[in-house]
Amino acid sequence: MVLVLPAMAGEPREFGPYRLVRRLGVGGMAETFEATRIGAGGFAQRVCLKRVLPAFSDDEEFVSRFQREAKLAARLRHTNIVGVIDAGEIDGAHYMALELVDGVDLRSLLKSSPEERLSPDTVALIGMDLAYALEHAHEALVHRDISPSNILLSRSGEAKLADFGIAKAIDNANVTASRSAKGKIPYMAPERMRGESVDGRADLFSLGVVLFEALSGVRPFDGVHDVETMRKILEGDRVSLSEAAPDAPEKLRKVVERLIEVDADARIQSANELLDLLAAVAPLPAVRQALAAMVEEHRGGPEARLHVRAAEEERDTELTRVPGVVAESALDLTAKNRVRRPWLFAALLAVFATTLVVVSQRATETPAPETRIPEPSGANADTGPVADTGAVTGAGAVTDTVADTGAVTGAGAVTDTVADADTAPAPVPRGSVRVVVQPWGNVWIDGKFFGRAPVSARLPKGRHVVAAGHEIPTVRRIVWARPGARKEVELTLSEE
Repeated sequence: MVLVLPAMAGEPREFGPYRLVRRLGVGGMAETFEATRIGAGGFAQRVCLKRVLPAFSDDEEFVSRFQREAKLAARLRHTNIVGVIDAGEIDGAHYMALELVDGVDLRSLLKSSPEERLSPDTVALIGMDLAYALEHAHEALVHRDISPSNILLSRSGEAKLADFGIAKAIDNANVTASRSAKGKIPYMAPERMRGESVDGRADLFSLGVVLFEALSGVRPFDGVHDVETMRKILEGDRVSLSEAAPDAPEKLRKVVERLIEVDADARIQSANELLDLLAAVAPLPAVRQALAAMVEEHRGGPEARLHVRAAEEERDTELTRVPGVVAESALDLTAKNRVRRPWLFAALLAVFATTLVVVSQRATETPAPETRIPEPSGANADTGPVADTGAVTGAGAVTDTVADTGAVTGAGAVTDTVADADTAPAPVPRGSVRVVVQPWGNVWIDGKFFGRAPVSARLPKGRHVVAAGHEIPTVRRIVWARPGARKEVELTLSEE
């Protein structure tokens, strides 16, 4: 199936033998795209294309390092390493084509997990996968930039390490190098901060910080700013894992704490040694299945897989709603029906108006003290469906959501639903969620359209799916609402 996505404003669709599908993001030294490599005879391969930004492309020293490190990374072939498929230069722009992992990065998964942490068994599994990756890689090169954003989790429950060879090329670049370190300092080994030569133990330190965070929901060395964080790492001033994650097995805690020793000689010395230590806490095979299910859920379920459903199909099932207008999907209409049967909307509006009259008459018969209006359960008043005025469902049946004034069901029959105010249970406090989309986009929560970001919503306790996109949802995140708590969610969309 050919994946068809909207064109990117200001971007050429073709880049040498690659067709750029959509921008995935922009970092300190490169921009990343989902792309399709076109070959002879209709051959097509989906890849992740990382293209160096112009500021770096003009630096000859950086380009030389980038090419050398890309060649080394291309020699790595391991199931737990994101493979380099191709590297080169097109029209003065240097690039790497990488394996495209259908899944989610660890940073996003942590953000959407309760208390932003994972179970000890899941952490042990991820640790073992990455230890295997480092055992293979350290024969050729050091990663130097391990962080949750560079750890990808596939729908099969595999952890894969990405971006080998990039950090070393950046280290001595003369331009914009400071931007590349943004967000990486909490995971940086102290010897690298001191400008010393590094070996595989620096990667093990970074991996230890990642596992510590995944176990506890906090970083071991975390200052209010980068300078304080660097001081804490250099001095070994950190949080105790036994206090941050008391539910984690003691053997696993000891392994992680040995990884983050400031003195490299006191640290676990090799990935092979780490594998031996993790063998004592090796999780059952079912844990990988559970991790795969978590990734699948985060990505929207099987029906949202990019390789089995094209964007045009998704457009038909997740249509943009206009506030105050019933969504076409709720009426189970096809695009063809929506064009050929405009009379249906007029009929629904007539039924809707009649319903309001009936409800209004019933409301006048109910004593004022008995009347109570429940709080809206979905979108806010400005952008979502209008609450307490009835909702059209099925093939035109109308149900009313006004409490204590009667409910219209079926084809207009009225049933009384007056509740006793003295016996009604106290309402459960809701959580408050504010959704911001960068640079811009619309928001859906639990499949309901909320309008253009930023939006705020009060949600019942539990798990909710927040999605963002332009015409259709393209980015999803799972959030957990807690009674009375406030949470801000930021989603980033490609500039299409």
